[in-house]
Formats: sequence, C-alpha cells, structure tokens
Amino acid sequence: MKPRITADFWLALFFLASAILLIVIWIPLDTGTGLTEKVRRKLTIGDALGPTIAGVVIALGAVLTLLRQTSETLLTARNVRWMASLLGLFALSLILMRYVGPIIAAGMEDGYRPLRATPPWNYAGFLVGGTLMIGGLTGIAAKKFSLRDFAIGFAASLIIALFYDLPFDDLVLPPNGDV
Repeated sequence: MKPRITADFWLALFFLASAILLIVIWIPLDTGTGLTEKVRRKLTIGDALGPTIAGVVIALGAVLTLLRQTSETLLTARNVRWMASLLGLFALSLILMRYVGPIIAAGMEDGYRPLRATPPWNYAGFLVGGTLMIGGLTGIAAKKFSLRDFAIGFAASLIIALFYDLPFDDLVLPPNGDV
C-alpha cells in the first residue's frame, strides 16, 4: 500500500519552507545588523536575533511534525478554511501592530517617530495587535469569542512587552524600529 501524504505533512512542509525563507531571505534583507553587533567594544543584540530565533523555533516545530505525523486524514476544505482564518487573523493583528501607534499620533506636531521608544506610545501597537492575536486565536479555537479571552490576551501582551522592553535599554518594541 502506498503511503498517503497527510494534512500534517503539508502543514509541516509549509512551515518548514516559511521558516527557511524567513531565516535565509527575509531577515537578512530586512535587518540592518546581524545576530549580534559590536558597538564601541560592547557586544549587543542585533536586529536579526529575535526574528532568527523565531524562525528556528518554527523550523524545529515543522521538523518535529514531519517526524511524527499523527493525522491519518488528507487535507480537506475544513483544514484550508482553518489555516485561512488563522492567516487572516495574523495579518490583521500585524497590520494593527504596525499602524496603531502612527495613527494615534498622526495629529501630533512631530508625528509618531520621536515617541516610538517612550511609554505608553511604544506599547500601543504591540498591545492592540497582540490582544487581537491572542484573544482571536482563543476564540477561533473555542469557536466562541469572549471578552475574557481578550482580557487575557491584553494581559499576556503587556507581560511580553514588559519582558521585552524593560531589561534592555537599546531595544525598541516591534514594529517600532521600522516606524
């Protein structure tokens, strides 16, 4: 009997290819520094470190999924709708994350750029996009949206932002470095 290509296989293959493209093409073309950077004899975190770690984690998950496929079903329209809803949610969340801060500060004299590293401005896009992403993921998975899920999403986004922002003086919360 010929082995069937399962939904898990296609999912893993998609994310492995995405991770490779992220690590090999997108990150080097989009960042100004490497993984680390030496500035005045001090080694600092480079712009590419965070996204590269994320890409490696995605690739590792894809490889582990390839090695242990559990699904016996073929890829169905339901699977494609699920992935499309997730892709739509991620796209909307990232768009909000990128543009909420500049939209809020659009009426100000100097705009958003001078404020992008100062609280609460640097948290605005991250919190709105992160809250939507976490609350939306929970709602999609449960097939029911609730205010509680979005409150948890807000708290989780705030904790992530604080852990990312507070210990490092030279890091700017994403995506504020590009604004």
